[in-house]
Parts: sequence; C-alpha cells; structure tokens
Amino acid sequence: MNHLEIKHLRMIRAIAETGNMTRAADLLFLSQSALSQQLKDIEGKLKADLFFRTRKKMVLTPTGRHLLQTAGHIIDTLEEAELEIARRVAGERGELKVGTRCVYCYKWLPGVMTVFQEKFPNIEFELGNSEDPARELQEKKYDLIINAATASPPDETFSHTPLFRDDFVCILPAEHPIGTQSFIRLQDFSRMRLISHAEKTRNPFYKTMLKPQGIEPERYMAVSQPQAIVEMVSSGFGVSIFPRWAIKSLLSTSQIISRPITKNGLQLTWYISSLQKMTKSLFHKEFIHIINTLTPTDSA
Repeated sequence: MNHLEIKHLRMIRAIAETGNMTRAADLLFLSQSALSQQLKDIEGKLKADLFFRTRKKMVLTPTGRHLLQTAGHIIDTLEEAELEIARRVAGERGELKVGTRCVYCYKWLPGVMTVFQEKFPNIEFELGNSEDPARELQEKKYDLIINAATASPPDETFSHTPLFRDDFVCILPAEHPIGTQSFIRLQDFSRMRLISHAEKTRNPFYKTMLKPQGIEPERYMAVSQPQAIVEMVSSGFGVSIFPRWAIKSLLSTSQIISRPITKNGLQLTWYISSLQKMTKSLFHKEFIHIINTLTPTDSA
C-alpha cells in the first residue's frame, strides 16, 4: 500500500496541534490550498477521514488519533537521528546569534534557549535586542531576528519565515469607562493614552493598524519594561497592547481588565528573518522548530 509518507505525519501533527488549517500551513511553510489538497489526497488513499471539520477547529477522528500517536513516535525518532548525525558531521561547533525586536519574547525565549542548548551544548548562543533588522542582518550582527512584523518586503536580500500567531488584547484600568464595551474599536484609541514598550516607529500595532487609518492616540508613551507598563495602566495613566498569554495571570491580581481589539480580535504573526543567501545549518532550523513547539500562545 505505502500511502503514508513523513510529510503526511508532519501534516497530521501540525493540524492536530493548531486545530486550524491556516496555522498548520504556516508551521509547515505551505499554502493553505496545498495543505488542504495534501489532506484530501491522503484521506482518499486511506479511504478514511482523519479530521472532523467544525466551524471553529479541526478535530481528530479515531483513525486520526491513532495515526497521531504513530506520527509523534516516528517524527521524534527521525528528528533525533538527524540531529545526532549532524552533531557527528559538524562536530557540534558553531554559533547562533539571535536578535529580537520585542520585549515579550523574553517571556518564552529562555525556555527555547534551554532546550536548544541541551541539544547543541557546544553551539555558542548569543541573544540581543534588534534596532535595525536589515542593517544588522547584512552586517552579520545577527543570524536570525525575531519580529512581530517582517523587517522588509520579501526580496532577494531577506527571507521571512512565519513562526506563529499571537492574540493581542488591550489592557485597561479596571474602572475605565470604555471597559464596559465588549471590544475596543480602533477609533477608540484616538481618545486614549497608549503606553507601549517601543517607540512609534517600532510599534507594529501603531504602524499597521492605527497610522494607515489616520488614527493618533491622545498621547503616546514609550516605557521599556512590561511590568512598569502594567503598573501604569493599573494606576490609570493609559492603556496598552499585550499578548493575551502574557497578561492572563495578572488579570486576577492587578487592577486591570482586557478587551479584544476590534470585533474579530487582533492577531499578529511572528516572523524570523534572515539573509536570503545564508545557508541555514541544521541547528538554525532546529531553533525555529523549538520556538514553534514551545511558545506559550493562546492562539498557536
């Protein structure tokens, strides 16, 4: 028979983990139409449905659950074998320089770094804050840069690999009058003081959502530390934008509330950028894989 291939097992795991064809396609670096066709083809060959299609998510069928167990074992074994071969061939020597454009990354990057260095103990790891991604990549200050928006349009110079989507919410003082609304409209920000960890020119929300519509906050304040932002919001100095997972534990202990941004919510895609011509080693690829495995998002 021989219908199943490793790509099918990766597909099953990605859809099961995300519950969503679009997010699974991002993880596998495929278009959604290509992934849908791949799933349709293998279900046709197996003569069995692997997922129930519901309005909100893809749910494994009993056959799909059985294959997922098999997929996990096979993929993990294969990846460990590839890593072991790479270690022997390369002697486990090298360096990985990673820049990040967002302070929220420091919530989950230490866990990623721990797993990475357990797998590659002799790879020297360097982490820093990125100010000018295009220049820093060209000057080789960093090999990879993590950003909530691409550093530049796709061209022959840079590549931008999607990592995952994050669900962003607006946090407000508990007694803020606009908190009675079920969601925050973009126009509402023109009547609020917006506190951000980044200057306007580096803020993806301002650049991609507010500025194109001519919306200017009543006042814009840049505060570098997330905890300081939460304290300022709690004290009534303004509102801010945070990933939902980053403030979930604070909602019960701080005088703040959260509301979705727009009726449909706001999701930003995280990317990892690199030079197009750079040859990515196995440990570069494994670093990206670990990020997609460990990031603590609600939406991914």
